[in-house]
Amino acid sequence: MAARRPARDGRARAGDHPGALTAWRSSFGSLDLQTSLAMHGNTLMLTGLGAAVRSGRPDVLFEWSERARHLSLQVVPLRPPADPAQAAELGELRMLRADAGRGEWSDDPRAVELGERLRRRQWTTTGAADIERPVGLAEAAEALTADTALLSYVFSPEGLSCVVVTAAGAEVVPLRGWNEARTDLPALRSDLDMSAAVRSGPMAEVVRRSLEARLERLSTVIVDGPLRHLDARRLVITAPGVLAGLPWTMLPGVRGRAATVAASASRWVHGRAAAVADLSPRGGAAFVVGPRVARGLEEATAGAAVWSRAEVVSGETATVAAATESAGSARVLHVSAHGRHALDNPLFSGLQLHDGALFGYDIDRMARVPEVVVLSACEAGRSAVRWGEEAVGMTRAWLHAGAQAVIAAPVVVADDDACDLLGALHTGLARAEAPAAALAAAAERTGIRAPFLCHGNGF
Repeated sequence: MAARRPARDGRARAGDHPGALTAWRSSFGSLDLQTSLAMHGNTLMLTGLGAAVRSGRPDVLFEWSERARHLSLQVVPLRPPADPAQAAELGELRMLRADAGRGEWSDDPRAVELGERLRRRQWTTTGAADIERPVGLAEAAEALTADTALLSYVFSPEGLSCVVVTAAGAEVVPLRGWNEARTDLPALRSDLDMSAAVRSGPMAEVVRRSLEARLERLSTVIVDGPLRHLDARRLVITAPGVLAGLPWTMLPGVRGRAATVAASASRWVHGRAAAVADLSPRGGAAFVVGPRVARGLEEATAGAAVWSRAEVVSGETATVAAATESAGSARVLHVSAHGRHALDNPLFSGLQLHDGALFGYDIDRMARVPEVVVLSACEAGRSAVRWGEEAVGMTRAWLHAGAQAVIAAPVVVADDDACDLLGALHTGLARAEAPAAALAAAAERTGIRAPFLCHGNGF
């Protein structure tokens, strides 16, 4: 009993303060401001998480993992009103980026000024509609079907752990060997990039073997323990920033399963409830193809062919305004375009269209977003990790704006793989299959193992 008292005391001291931080943040709807404010609760969360891990109790650790995720997730945004000044500033920034070509447009003094003005404008014009209620372990377990498992990964001073939740119960699984395995993560990104670039010749086999060996090592440490004795065909994964960008569906232990990466277990549970309650008719699909994408139009045409209602926008008509209009009328939006990740402010990450980049800030201005967004763009799914737990990027921007699920890749993907895999994905989406299930089925049919992930409520 005495050994458990310090852990309880640590959790109690840390637990007194996050509520005050949440109350302060309740007036903010800006995604950028929310994630920046997460820094203020970082030390509190690490203290609480460490004590929760030491308790060994699944319910306690699950509660604290949700607290950590909700440092920037609890605020439900209020959609901002139309702002002509913001639209003009984004348009000018698009032009500056286009003029810079492949150079560093962010070095332009005018671009820096516009970026700061846009950020501050969103801080003051985007409000909060509500505070999302975190769910407990019992409620999360009740939402799971017999073939579904929830893997809630927790990073703390004690290392990496996983709370494994099924309809039948829960357990805490410490991930032995994490300190050694984490050194594979930076090299994994390089292997994935090389695998997309080197498709033939003597080096292709060398790259393939290196990638497979690294994925095997990471799978052994990260998923084999949590999935032992489980025959779950569907996985809900919540993960801290230290695992951002991990291609979960390529790990040997996850292959063949439908997996969705949720921002939090609470967000997934509430999203399922909202989807069941929403009985509105579903629309078709819209495909937007940006410039200089080798097989982009072929990919869009193949995907559109399986839908009864579909539009394809390409060439000079594939503008930011056209993408915004398509987003407001379709159930599924598929964007095939070159992507660029802005590490200093991920909401300035963009998808290159005919008249410039579609920024994360543009997404927040949309009056309506699709149910499912497919981003066939290199790095569109990449996130910038903030304060060890939080991540934000183009994928998060779509989810923040109201999309239920986003399919994207955090690294470069070979054009052939993207075209064939995502073209096949629409066979399932057009039949109203869950996005994560449709992606897993497409991978099985084509035999393509690519780092595309389903984020949000994939089922």
